[in-house]
Amino acid sequence: MAERSSISVIKWLVTIVLLVGGVMVIRYFCMESYHVSTDSMEVALHKGDYILVNKLPQKDNPGRNRVVLFTSPLLKDTTSSPLFLSRCIGMPGDTIRISNDGYRVNGRLIPHSPRSLNTYIVTQAAQEEVLAAQKKLNIPLREIKEEPFGISFNLTSFEEYQIREELSEDANIRFLKNPMDTYELVVPQKGRTYRLNAAALTACREAIRAEAGDKAVFRDGKLFLDGRETDFFFFNQDYYWMLSDNANEAVDSRHLGFIPRNHIIGNAWLCWYSKDRQRIFKPVN
Repeated sequence: MAERSSISVIKWLVTIVLLVGGVMVIRYFCMESYHVSTDSMEVALHKGDYILVNKLPQKDNPGRNRVVLFTSPLLKDTTSSPLFLSRCIGMPGDTIRISNDGYRVNGRLIPHSPRSLNTYIVTQAAQEEVLAAQKKLNIPLREIKEEPFGISFNLTSFEEYQIREELSEDANIRFLKNPMDTYELVVPQKGRTYRLNAAALTACREAIRAEAGDKAVFRDGKLFLDGRETDFFFFNQDYYWMLSDNANEAVDSRHLGFIPRNHIIGNAWLCWYSKDRQRIFKPVN
């Protein structure tokens, strides 16, 4: 009886070890749950949501226009490795142009997501009418600020459309979208020579430092490799350009530069818990 009991205990221990090992393998290589701690992807994801992230090494992971989880590529963050959520706008080799209309990727316009937040300006003459329309439509006030000319606050593109339908022609004229900075960049691709202009040098600075180490020196807006000035760089891995839907409140490639492949954790796949019950078990778009 004692021998049978020992065998039974061993079987249970082996089962537990296998289960724990299986869970760890799944979490490390396949799928893992993460808690959204910022509002950088409002309203696609809310602060406080719990999501499943797909870590499988698939061709479309990370995928174009997908919400992606990644770690900071900044050299100063190597010990803490903070996590960020943003939308993948530029794939390796893409030419991207960012403007108020949206993103032009290789010349093709990809409009801003209707869920992305933008800053809008309302002059004093239209303030009362705009706020009344916002209240009528039950649209929340986000990041409202007093300005010398009136107020500013954040809305999604769809909320802007809803409000404008309620406004008079005069109020519409005084209800303005805050313009974005316009710029154009080529996303570095593994194995290709990359030409460096002023904008590219700014965006690639951290990536070049990470790959070239002490050989790279930046001086007077120029790159020197092994003491020689150069206008080109050969990257050893693929990079991506990430922008958050809530661009005014987020940290993304505008601050971190291009995101290297080895800092990508994976695509945000599913929201498995949210205070908004309608979002539970919904795919992340």
